[in-house]
Amino acid sequence: MRTISDKQALTLKAATRRAIDMAGGGEAFSHATRIKAGNLSKYGSPNEDNAETFMPIDVAVECDIEAGSPTILSTMAEMLGYQLVPIAGAKAETGERINIVDALNIANEAADVVRAITEGLADGHICAADRKEITREIDEALRAMKQALRKMEAH
Repeated sequence: MRTISDKQALTLKAATRRAIDMAGGGEAFSHATRIKAGNLSKYGSPNEDNAETFMPIDVAVECDIEAGSPTILSTMAEMLGYQLVPIAGAKAETGERINIVDALNIANEAADVVRAITEGLADGHICAADRKEITREIDEALRAMKQALRKMEAH
């Protein structure tokens, strides 16, 4: 008997799909890892044929690196009752300080979140496709904010 529930398995699959999308999609990410695009899609697929197929941990680390955010790792940590906290100054570009470009990136990404939500609500309800788009936009906004935070903490 498995330790993780079916719901947790689906949560991991959803995080995997988001990370692959943030890494540029399966085709683009396949060039940065040892796995071909077709197999990458199986790792995020919730269908019955791929229910037991998960991304290997080394590929998950590469995916989070390419995505620019620990999407898969954060999901795993939450499932275990933990929260990730960035190391002060980690991943900050050498000598790079927070600047107006960071502020504009945050504003643009936040506007994309608002747009995705309002477009999703245009018909009165949020469907699965809307949720996927809103989640993607929120992930991108969080990535922009975390990047600005790392730069600020590094100095």
